[in-house]
Parts: sequence; C-alpha cells; structure tokens
Amino acid sequence: MESWYLLYCKRGQLQRAKEHLERQQVPCFTPMISLEKIVRGKRLTVSEPLFPNYMFIELDPERIHTTTVQSTRGVSHFVRFGSQPATVPFRVIKTLMNELPTDVFDPKTPMPGDEVLITGGTFEGMKAIYAEPDGEKRALLLLTLLNQQVTQSVNNVNFEKL
Repeated sequence: MESWYLLYCKRGQLQRAKEHLERQQVPCFTPMISLEKIVRGKRLTVSEPLFPNYMFIELDPERIHTTTVQSTRGVSHFVRFGSQPATVPFRVIKTLMNELPTDVFDPKTPMPGDEVLITGGTFEGMKAIYAEPDGEKRALLLLTLLNQQVTQSVNNVNFEKL
C-alpha cells in the first residue's frame, strides 16, 4: 500500500535526488517558498525549500524497496521512528500542497523600522533605523547625528540587523 515517507537528502543534492527518484517513478514533493533576503549585498526574492534537505515521497514498499530509494544518488536516509521509516499522513501532505505560507522574509533581512548596526564605511559602529531599500544593493538608513535625524544611503553589505 502506498504511503508518504520523509527522506533526508545530502546537503545541496535535493534536486539531484528528486531527478533520480522521478526516473524510478517515485512521486516526490518538496514544498517551496519565495523568500526575500539579502544575497551578496543584493535584496532578492529567492525560491527555497520550506524544509531544507527534506523531501516527501509516495512509495509502495512492495513495489520499490526502501533500500533502493535509500541508495539513490543524493538521498542520505529515511527519517525513522525506531527501525521503521516514518509515514506522513496524507492530510499533512495535502495541507502543504495547498496552503504554503506567503510573504516570508529571512529573519536576518531588515524590514522598515528595524534597528541595524553599521559595520563598514564612514558611520561604522553606529546604530541606525532601516527605512527602505534604495535599489538592489543599497538601503536608506535613518541616523541620529548631532541630535538630528539624517537619511543616509548605505551599501547592504555595510550593515546588519540587530
């Protein structure tokens, strides 16, 4: 009887494992989310797995043995409770397929109003308030200089969220 199982894949080889399992006619599911984050100084929206390195597969152990799946390229092991691979209820898979979260932000990505510490440039060591993005690689920060609020454009790599 077919059931859903949870696999742990080798680091960075989730796509490889998915391709090899699909060639073996094993249905795979990896919930993906759009995540806004700063990558190499640029504020980008990237698509990432909701559960990094984990993949759900639908498998009938009578048709394809678990050792065949576990020896597939990119797969590390089944998630187990005791000696048996753990099954995932179909309602959980159905919920993940239909109700993925939206508007997800990396916790390290500053949002308007967040306090940041400037780590490079002329204002290094000062605290500021993140105001808004200023293009892909820069942001506008609110600094207090001589008891006055000043807006300054700063490179994204020169500050970090507190």
